[in-house]
Amino acid sequence: MASDLQVKLEEKTAKCKEIRQTFMELKREVSRKAAFSKTDKPINEKKIQEWEELEYAKSQELQLLRLEILKLRTTLAKHQRTIKKKEELADGLHLIDFEQLKIENQSLNEKIEERNEELHKLKKKNTTTVQILTHTKEKLQFEIAETDELQQKSKKLQEEFNQAKNDLKKEKNKTEKFRQDKVDLSQQTGIVNSKLLKKDFRSRKLKLKELQNEKIALEERYNTMTYVIKKYNQIINANMDEMEEP
Repeated sequence: MASDLQVKLEEKTAKCKEIRQTFMELKREVSRKAAFSKTDKPINEKKIQEWEELEYAKSQELQLLRLEILKLRTTLAKHQRTIKKKEELADGLHLIDFEQLKIENQSLNEKIEERNEELHKLKKKNTTTVQILTHTKEKLQFEIAETDELQQKSKKLQEEFNQAKNDLKKEKNKTEKFRQDKVDLSQQTGIVNSKLLKKDFRSRKLKLKELQNEKIALEERYNTMTYVIKKYNQIINANMDEMEEP
């Protein structure tokens, strides 16, 4: 029976270590993706290791408290059995010994109650920390997804803006060429006052103005998207502050 219990204990211990390792890896992954709100710098490995060591120390303290409670309960049970035996042998029981056992029993009950309260507080704090970490991770993933989408839109707008600049440059070159052609024709043929040339010139001038307006609109849209991305980054930093506070 002892051998079977030892095997089961080792299996449970291995499973607990595996679960704890998985949970630690999850928290380590979230911490590596996080950043300080003031400096916007990622959390370094040294800081993460300090937090893990602190958590490990608290876990060891919790284990020691549990062991102490078990020892106290065992001692209490032993004293209770002794009291019961002495009650059964009341003729040989001295009043002083009985009162002493009652005092020790009361003291042990008080210590057990204190340890149970400490254990309950630690469990409650650990549960709250896990909930906050899970919620923060979900918010962080959502913000990262939105930021990626905004960055894609910003990239597309930048490409459109660059294309518009290229088109504007081409139109400017065409206009300059047209002006040069106009000067050449004026020198060669004297038809600069032709109605067709004037109409074509006005058309090109209007086209150039439209391209300039389109350039201004694209610049304004690019500035707007840059501002939106900046705001989302501030929201992400605020979430990092919430994660640092617990």
